[in-house]
Amino acid sequence: MKRTFVMFLLLAAVSHGAFAAEERKAEVVGKVSTPFLKALQGVSAQGTTSSMLSLKPTPNVVLEGAESAFIFPVAGSAGAFRTEAVIFNRLSRTQLVDVYFLPLGAGNCNVGAVRLRLDANTWYFYSNFVSDVFGQATFGSVVAFGVTSTGAADSSARIDGNARIWSVDLGGGTTSQNFPAMSIAVPGGSQSAFGLRKDEFYRTNWGIFNYDSVTRTFDLIFNGLRGYSTMSVNIPPCSLIQQAVPGGPYGSFEVYFSPRDGGGLYYAYGSSVDNISGDAWNVPGRQ
Repeated sequence: MKRTFVMFLLLAAVSHGAFAAEERKAEVVGKVSTPFLKALQGVSAQGTTSSMLSLKPTPNVVLEGAESAFIFPVAGSAGAFRTEAVIFNRLSRTQLVDVYFLPLGAGNCNVGAVRLRLDANTWYFYSNFVSDVFGQATFGSVVAFGVTSTGAADSSARIDGNARIWSVDLGGGTTSQNFPAMSIAVPGGSQSAFGLRKDEFYRTNWGIFNYDSVTRTFDLIFNGLRGYSTMSVNIPPCSLIQQAVPGGPYGSFEVYFSPRDGGGLYYAYGSSVDNISGDAWNVPGRQ
């Protein structure tokens, strides 16, 4: 995610108020010391992610709706970019939510959470989510868990959300990519992201968020109308890694992600950007 120095000057020259909307932020109950992996195991004990935690390639369906936990695969605040986010409690009762931020490439599974209180049937809007909630000025992944008043995983929670990474473009407007909330109950095995493009007019990054407790090796295949290549990469535990697709041109292409351990506990995607206009789209991996 890079832009020229001109972009930074433009962002500094334009009032943030020109692009920010009215905000509604959830009440911060406090910081929680429970490590991320313990929270993930708590969700598994509730039966939400037991199949994926077993690291076995078992069939599963990622629900297109509210669940007791979700992932924002890419979120952050750095330089010309920030994340606009919505978090939604879809139940007719108050819900506590623990949100974790796992920075890009940090390899740290022991991060604590920020606990939010969401009113019944209410959504909350943040124009700079990672900065406002976590006080961070970097990129990474966000994981949200519905919890009870004792901090235990709440399998009855129904939370949802949307995240949009945006920046000011050279014409004075904005460009963005949308990263909606995704289920953490991703089935084990390989995934592919298709409909991407890398050639004289477009560039593409691939990304993998590994939320297991160990470093894992992934084999990647880039298969396009105009080119083909392969690579292998090690992803640290509890980390997001994003890199430019190597080589090319590929034209329209697919990225194939294959964890050597055959397990789940990861989220993969591709992200393509128009070199001139900044028009962009992301494609999540599918089994």
